[in-house]
Amino acid sequence: MPARQLAPGNLDGAPVSSYDIGIIGAGVHGLSAAYHLTRRGVSTLILERGRRAGGPTGRASGVVRAYYTNRFLAEVARDSTAVLADLAGRAGDGSGYVRTGGLYLHAAGDAADVRATAAGLAAAGIGHEVLTPDDLARRFPDLNLDGTAIGVWERHAGHADPYRTALGYATRAVALGATLLEHSRVCQIVEGPRSVKLLLADGSGHEVGRLLVAAGPWTAPLVAQLGVVLPLTAERHVVAGLRHAPGDTPRAIPHVLIDVQHGYYSRPDGAGRFLLGPLAPTAATDPDAFAADITGAEHAWLAARAAHRAPVRGRAVADGGWASLYDVSPDWQPVTGRIGERVYVDAGTSGHGFKLAPVWGDHVARLLLDDADARLGQFSPGRFAAGTGLASGFGAARILG
Repeated sequence: MPARQLAPGNLDGAPVSSYDIGIIGAGVHGLSAAYHLTRRGVSTLILERGRRAGGPTGRASGVVRAYYTNRFLAEVARDSTAVLADLAGRAGDGSGYVRTGGLYLHAAGDAADVRATAAGLAAAGIGHEVLTPDDLARRFPDLNLDGTAIGVWERHAGHADPYRTALGYATRAVALGATLLEHSRVCQIVEGPRSVKLLLADGSGHEVGRLLVAAGPWTAPLVAQLGVVLPLTAERHVVAGLRHAPGDTPRAIPHVLIDVQHGYYSRPDGAGRFLLGPLAPTAATDPDAFAADITGAEHAWLAARAAHRAPVRGRAVADGGWASLYDVSPDWQPVTGRIGERVYVDAGTSGHGFKLAPVWGDHVARLLLDDADARLGQFSPGRFAAGTGLASGFGAARILG
């Protein structure tokens, strides 16, 4: 959110540096876009209100999957998974990607949508299997499958480190010539006929040919000063850590588990530890004043559902946790596109942005350079006013995209 509103005249006397592209936000999306711009030789400025990856990126759970109801997102996630698996050869020292496979469990009411989603995965070449209750009982005998009507196994799902991934993109972008200014809060944006001028809280100014606002939960307030209303809200979501007793570690679930039926997801986090998070929406919150710690009640809610599904988890003990922010769009799908003659936005990733970021950043770079994939148009910020919102997820679990 802008620290203060300043009269346009204050920009006239500010020191000015010029770049082809400016990016507000050094989360994984902004940094991926910066990398893809700089590798094309585009002069790029990145402005971050705090430190790189210091917002939602650094507090993401890091699940990697391509199980999307939207075909384009499934393909982007598929290709991003391949990038994460080989990030050390592209940017930084790797992403920490661990392939575990992913199991998705649904009640009967989701069956038709699951089969349609699986057909899309097959068309995109994403390795998966649709599993009947008998299949599930045979392959996952330690799970309580009461009420589960259908499952999907995704072969290349897993998890990675969002913070480490973002730092890798930052390091590579800077090495290729990008300027990254941390602790540099933008407090005024003025779009002119030939450039966009940016005034920072310290009084310095910058001029860019085009501007990308990729500031997560702070995106909507920033662009509001341009008269653009984006229907984005910030939501607080928690991640709970639990640890198995040493004797139970050999029976720990070794893969990603997205339990749509019971409203949570889990992923391994080293030997004997696992992370849990909810799938349902929460109330809107102030991104500058939210409780960053998980409560005991939130931890217990998640632990109880995990224990119901896998009795071995009922003996696990609480082992930390945290809360993060999602910047949520009305349809829980990304909001990416032009909002002015020279201003663009990439936000509203609704809690599933990390797994898309490596390839989404390339799509955003192409958008900024007038070479966009036509399929990106479905995520235009104008879709809500036009009444063309996108379908996403399964019931309340819209985070699945």
